Amino acid sequence: MNTSKIACYTKPDEAPVLTPAESIISMFEHTDENGVLYIPEWPVPLDDSAEDKELFYKCKMHWNAADLQDVLMRCESDYHALKLLSEKYDSIRTAADAEALPEAQKAAWNTYIRDFETGDIDAEAEARIGGGVAAYDVLFHAYRLYRLMSLNAPRFIIQGEACLFAQTMVIHSYCKTMEVVEDVE
Repeated sequence: MNTSKIACYTKPDEAPVLTPAESIISMFEHTDENGVLYIPEWPVPLDDSAEDKELFYKCKMHWNAADLQDVLMRCESDYHALKLLSEKYDSIRTAADAEALPEAQKAAWNTYIRDFETGDIDAEAEARIGGGVAAYDVLFHAYRLYRLMSLNAPRFIIQGEACLFAQTMVIHSYCKTMEVVEDVE
């Protein structure tokens, strides 16, 4: 396996050491001239059927340097809003509480945190952030990040989840197709 072609790669028994911004930059730098990007498969919580085999996503990307700057800025802004919301975790219990939030926090709440209102989570994710690959994954990792911050989880756990959130934002915004592969070409 050619691990030099894999963005955000760490050995399976090592903790990630990248910041969310470094994770995004690594993804951009590892996107080849044909728009192909390989990243490690995202962990699936409580998936008993998962094998211990290391798998990867092969993504067909369509992005440029301006897109890189845009997603870096959006990720930082959304992380900051989620952090501020996490500090208010116990005080946001009703729709009226959410409505009273400052605009940026209210937007993050309505996009990432508020409960799903329908049984079709994929359709609701698409309605909140637009169609595309990994729409639900963006919301899933945003909520996990918010909740970990509200629980004051250890910094390295929050950083790992923040990197997953950043990766899902990139994939959702700029990936045209994504498939799981066992080996990197």
